[in-house]
Amino acid sequence: MKKDAKTIIAAAVAGAGAVALILYYIFSPRISADDTADALWQGIIPRAALTAAIFALLVLSGYTSALKVNKPAPRTAAWLLPCLAVAVANFPFSALAGGAARIDRADLLWLFLLKCLLIALCEEALFRGMLLGALRDVLKDSKHGFILSVLLSSAAFGLFHLLNLLEGAGIGPTLLQAGYTTLTGAMFACVTLKTGNIWSAAALHFIFDIGGLIVPDIGSGTFQDGVFWALTAVCATVCAAHLMAYAVRADRAGPAKDHGKAGRD
Repeated sequence: MKKDAKTIIAAAVAGAGAVALILYYIFSPRISADDTADALWQGIIPRAALTAAIFALLVLSGYTSALKVNKPAPRTAAWLLPCLAVAVANFPFSALAGGAARIDRADLLWLFLLKCLLIALCEEALFRGMLLGALRDVLKDSKHGFILSVLLSSAAFGLFHLLNLLEGAGIGPTLLQAGYTTLTGAMFACVTLKTGNIWSAAALHFIFDIGGLIVPDIGSGTFQDGVFWALTAVCATVCAAHLMAYAVRADRAGPAKDHGKAGRD
Protein backbone atom coordinates (compact mmCIF):
# COMPACT_ATOMS: atom_id res chain seq x y z
CA MET A 1 0.00 0.00 0.00
CA LYS A 2 1.31 3.47 -0.90
CA LYS A 3 2.32 5.69 2.00
CA ASP A 4 -0.30 8.35 1.19
CA ALA A 5 -3.10 5.79 1.11
CA LYS A 6 -1.90 4.25 4.38
CA THR A 7 -1.85 7.72 5.98
CA ILE A 8 -5.36 8.51 4.77
CA ILE A 9 -6.74 5.20 6.02
CA ALA A 10 -4.98 5.57 9.38
CA ALA A 11 -6.31 9.12 9.79
CA ALA A 12 -9.82 7.95 8.93
CA VAL A 13 -9.64 5.10 11.43
CA ALA A 14 -8.30 7.41 14.15
CA GLY A 15 -11.05 9.92 13.48
CA ALA A 16 -13.78 7.28 13.38
CA GLY A 17 -12.53 5.77 16.64
CA ALA A 18 -12.49 9.16 18.35
CA VAL A 19 -16.00 10.03 17.11
CA ALA A 20 -17.35 6.62 18.16
CA LEU A 21 -15.85 7.06 21.62
CA ILE A 22 -17.37 10.51 22.05
CA LEU A 23 -20.80 9.37 20.86
CA TYR A 24 -20.69 6.38 23.15
CA TYR A 25 -20.07 8.52 26.22
CA ILE A 26 -22.69 11.06 25.17
CA PHE A 27 -25.48 8.50 24.74
CA SER A 28 -24.24 5.82 27.20
CA PRO A 29 -26.43 3.07 25.68
CA ARG A 30 -27.39 -0.01 27.66
CA ILE A 31 -26.35 -3.05 25.63
CA SER A 32 -27.84 -5.95 27.58
CA ALA A 33 -30.62 -6.50 30.09
CA ASP A 34 -28.22 -8.80 31.93
CA ASP A 35 -26.32 -6.58 34.38
CA THR A 36 -23.11 -8.62 34.28
CA ALA A 37 -23.09 -8.84 30.49
CA ASP A 38 -23.88 -5.15 30.21
CA ALA A 39 -20.99 -4.23 32.51
CA LEU A 40 -18.65 -6.23 30.30
CA TRP A 41 -19.97 -4.57 27.15
CA GLN A 42 -19.50 -1.18 28.79
CA GLY A 43 -15.84 -2.08 29.17
CA ILE A 44 -15.51 -3.47 25.66
CA ILE A 45 -17.15 -0.93 23.36
CA PRO A 46 -15.22 2.22 24.35
CA ARG A 47 -11.95 0.30 24.46
CA ALA A 48 -12.58 -1.10 20.98
CA ALA A 49 -12.98 2.43 19.63
CA LEU A 50 -9.97 3.68 21.56
CA THR A 51 -7.81 0.75 20.47
CA ALA A 52 -8.59 1.40 16.81
CA ALA A 53 -7.76 5.09 17.23
CA ILE A 54 -4.47 4.43 19.06
CA PHE A 55 -3.25 1.84 16.56
CA ALA A 56 -4.04 4.28 13.77
CA LEU A 57 -2.13 7.02 15.60
CA LEU A 58 0.85 4.66 15.91
CA VAL A 59 0.90 4.44 12.13
CA LEU A 60 0.49 8.21 11.70
CA SER A 61 3.23 9.02 14.20
CA GLY A 62 5.72 6.61 12.64
CA TYR A 63 6.03 4.24 15.59
CA THR A 64 5.06 1.17 13.61
CA SER A 65 8.22 -0.70 14.67
CA ALA A 66 6.31 -1.43 17.89
CA LEU A 67 3.82 -3.43 15.83
CA LYS A 68 6.28 -5.63 13.97
CA VAL A 69 5.89 -9.32 14.65
CA ASN A 70 9.02 -11.33 15.27
CA LYS A 71 9.43 -14.70 16.92
CA PRO A 72 11.43 -14.34 20.15
CA ALA A 73 14.77 -16.13 20.18
CA PRO A 74 15.05 -18.97 22.73
CA ARG A 75 17.19 -16.78 25.02
CA THR A 76 14.60 -14.01 24.88
CA ALA A 77 11.80 -16.47 25.62
CA ALA A 78 13.75 -17.67 28.66
CA TRP A 79 14.34 -14.04 29.69
CA LEU A 80 10.56 -13.51 29.74
CA LEU A 81 9.88 -16.34 32.22
CA PRO A 82 10.12 -14.24 35.44
CA CYS A 83 7.66 -11.75 33.89
CA LEU A 84 5.32 -14.58 32.95
CA ALA A 85 5.50 -15.84 36.54
CA VAL A 86 4.28 -12.45 37.79
CA ALA A 87 1.34 -12.53 35.37
CA VAL A 88 0.37 -16.11 36.27
CA ALA A 89 0.73 -15.40 40.01
CA ASN A 90 -2.10 -12.87 39.66
CA PHE A 91 -4.57 -15.75 39.20
CA PRO A 92 -6.68 -16.60 42.30
CA PHE A 93 -5.72 -20.28 42.29
CA SER A 94 -5.94 -20.82 46.06
CA ALA A 95 -9.20 -18.93 46.57
CA LEU A 96 -10.93 -20.79 43.73
CA ALA A 97 -9.62 -24.16 44.87
CA GLY A 98 -10.61 -23.52 48.48
CA GLY A 99 -14.04 -22.13 47.70
CA ALA A 100 -13.44 -18.60 49.00
CA ALA A 101 -14.07 -17.38 45.45
CA ARG A 102 -15.98 -18.83 42.54
CA ILE A 103 -16.76 -18.19 38.88
CA ASP A 104 -20.52 -17.59 38.61
CA ARG A 105 -20.85 -16.66 34.94
CA ALA A 106 -18.75 -19.08 32.90
CA ASP A 107 -21.19 -18.44 30.05
CA LEU A 108 -19.74 -14.91 29.78
CA LEU A 109 -16.12 -16.04 29.75
CA TRP A 110 -15.69 -15.18 26.07
CA LEU A 111 -16.96 -11.65 26.67
CA PHE A 112 -14.69 -11.26 29.67
CA LEU A 113 -11.67 -12.45 27.66
CA LEU A 114 -12.49 -9.97 24.90
CA LYS A 115 -12.55 -7.15 27.45
CA CYS A 116 -9.15 -8.22 28.86
CA LEU A 117 -7.68 -8.46 25.37
CA LEU A 118 -8.82 -4.96 24.45
CA ILE A 119 -7.46 -3.54 27.70
CA ALA A 120 -4.08 -5.10 26.97
CA LEU A 121 -3.93 -3.99 23.33
CA CYS A 122 -5.18 -0.47 24.02
CA GLU A 123 -2.88 0.25 26.95
CA GLU A 124 0.21 -1.37 25.46
CA ALA A 125 -0.21 0.50 22.17
CA LEU A 126 -0.62 3.81 24.00
CA PHE A 127 1.94 3.53 26.80
CA ARG A 128 4.57 1.22 25.35
CA GLY A 129 4.02 1.74 21.63
CA MET A 130 3.63 5.53 21.57
CA LEU A 131 4.75 7.02 24.89
CA LEU A 132 7.74 4.76 25.50
CA GLY A 133 8.78 5.10 21.87
CA ALA A 134 8.56 8.90 22.08
CA LEU A 135 10.55 8.96 25.32
CA ARG A 136 13.26 6.77 23.81
CA ASP A 137 13.52 9.23 20.92
CA VAL A 138 13.67 12.27 23.20
CA LEU A 139 16.10 10.74 25.71
CA LYS A 140 18.25 8.64 23.38
CA ASP A 141 21.30 10.86 23.88
CA SER A 142 20.70 11.50 27.58
CA LYS A 143 22.62 9.95 30.41
CA HIS A 144 20.46 7.19 31.90
CA GLY A 145 18.01 7.65 29.02
CA PHE A 146 17.00 3.99 29.09
CA ILE A 147 16.06 3.99 32.78
CA LEU A 148 14.37 7.40 32.54
CA SER A 149 12.24 6.18 29.63
CA VAL A 150 11.11 3.15 31.60
CA LEU A 151 10.42 5.14 34.77
CA LEU A 152 8.55 8.00 33.10
CA SER A 153 6.38 5.75 30.95
CA SER A 154 5.51 3.51 33.90
CA ALA A 155 4.72 6.52 36.12
CA ALA A 156 2.38 7.85 33.44
CA PHE A 157 0.75 4.42 33.24
CA GLY A 158 0.18 4.40 37.00
CA LEU A 159 -1.22 7.95 37.05
CA PHE A 160 -3.53 7.08 34.16
CA HIS A 161 -5.38 4.67 36.45
CA LEU A 162 -6.32 7.56 38.75
CA LEU A 163 -8.96 8.33 36.13
CA ASN A 164 -10.93 5.48 37.68
CA LEU A 165 -11.86 7.98 40.40
CA LEU A 166 -14.04 9.72 37.81
CA GLU A 167 -16.03 6.51 37.42
CA GLY A 168 -16.76 6.30 41.14
CA ALA A 169 -13.92 4.03 42.27
CA GLY A 170 -12.82 4.35 45.90
CA ILE A 171 -9.77 6.46 46.72
CA GLY A 172 -7.91 3.69 48.59
CA PRO A 173 -8.32 0.95 45.96
CA THR A 174 -7.53 3.43 43.17
CA LEU A 175 -4.31 4.60 44.82
CA LEU A 176 -3.32 0.95 45.33
CA GLN A 177 -4.05 0.26 41.67
CA ALA A 178 -2.00 3.29 40.59
CA GLY A 179 0.90 1.95 42.65
CA TYR A 180 0.96 -1.58 41.32
CA THR A 181 0.25 -0.51 37.74
CA THR A 182 3.32 1.71 37.93
CA LEU A 183 5.34 -1.40 38.79
CA THR A 184 3.73 -3.60 36.14
CA GLY A 185 4.16 -0.73 33.68
CA ALA A 186 7.92 -0.85 34.29
CA MET A 187 7.82 -4.59 33.62
CA PHE A 188 5.87 -4.14 30.37
CA ALA A 189 8.25 -1.35 29.30
CA CYS A 190 11.32 -3.56 29.80
CA VAL A 191 9.63 -6.41 27.95
CA THR A 192 8.81 -4.09 25.03
CA LEU A 193 12.37 -2.81 24.84
CA LYS A 194 13.81 -6.32 25.08
CA THR A 195 11.57 -7.86 22.42
CA GLY A 196 11.31 -4.87 20.09
CA ASN A 197 7.51 -4.77 19.91
CA ILE A 198 4.42 -4.57 22.10
CA TRP A 199 3.11 -8.10 21.52
CA SER A 200 4.89 -9.96 24.33
CA ALA A 201 4.00 -7.17 26.76
CA ALA A 202 0.39 -7.26 25.55
CA ALA A 203 0.26 -11.04 26.06
CA LEU A 204 1.60 -10.71 29.61
CA HIS A 205 -0.82 -7.83 30.28
CA PHE A 206 -3.69 -9.97 28.98
CA ILE A 207 -2.78 -12.88 31.26
CA PHE A 208 -2.28 -10.58 34.25
CA ASP A 209 -5.69 -8.94 33.80
CA ILE A 210 -7.49 -12.26 33.38
CA GLY A 211 -6.20 -13.34 36.76
CA GLY A 212 -6.94 -10.06 38.47
CA LEU A 213 -10.39 -9.43 37.02
CA ILE A 214 -12.00 -12.83 36.57
CA VAL A 215 -13.55 -13.00 40.05
CA PRO A 216 -14.64 -9.33 40.24
CA ASP A 217 -16.10 -9.40 36.71
CA ILE A 218 -17.79 -12.79 36.40
CA GLY A 219 -17.46 -14.31 39.85
CA SER A 220 -17.82 -13.58 43.53
CA GLY A 221 -16.01 -13.99 46.83
CA THR A 222 -12.63 -13.04 48.25
CA PHE A 223 -9.83 -13.96 45.89
CA GLN A 224 -6.69 -12.29 47.30
CA ASP A 225 -5.82 -14.61 50.18
CA GLY A 226 -2.56 -15.32 51.99
CA VAL A 227 -1.36 -17.78 49.37
CA PHE A 228 -2.06 -15.24 46.63
CA TRP A 229 -0.01 -12.52 48.33
CA ALA A 230 2.85 -14.86 49.21
CA LEU A 231 3.10 -16.13 45.63
CA THR A 232 2.84 -12.58 44.29
CA ALA A 233 5.58 -11.35 46.64
CA VAL A 234 7.99 -14.13 45.65
CA CYS A 235 7.41 -13.76 41.90
CA ALA A 236 7.51 -9.96 42.05
CA THR A 237 10.77 -9.94 44.01
CA VAL A 238 12.50 -12.31 41.60
CA CYS A 239 11.17 -10.42 38.58
CA ALA A 240 12.13 -7.01 40.01
CA ALA A 241 15.73 -8.15 40.55
CA HIS A 242 15.78 -9.63 37.04
CA LEU A 243 14.47 -6.43 35.43
CA MET A 244 16.66 -4.08 37.45
CA ALA A 245 19.74 -6.02 36.35
CA TYR A 246 18.56 -5.82 32.74
CA ALA A 247 17.79 -2.08 32.96
CA VAL A 248 21.18 -1.26 34.51
CA ARG A 249 23.02 -3.22 31.81
CA ALA A 250 20.97 -1.64 29.04
CA ASP A 251 21.40 1.83 30.50
CA ARG A 252 25.16 1.42 30.72
CA ALA A 253 25.29 0.20 27.13
CA GLY A 254 23.80 3.53 26.07
CA PRO A 255 22.31 4.49 22.69
CA ALA A 256 25.02 2.62 20.80
CA LYS A 257 23.26 -0.65 21.57
CA ASP A 258 19.77 -0.99 20.15
CA HIS A 259 17.38 -2.33 22.78
CA GLY A 260 14.19 -3.22 21.00
CA LYS A 261 14.42 -0.32 18.60
CA ALA A 262 11.59 1.43 20.46
CA GLY A 263 11.16 4.70 18.65
CA ARG A 264 10.07 6.27 15.40
CA ASP A 265 10.79 4.31 12.24
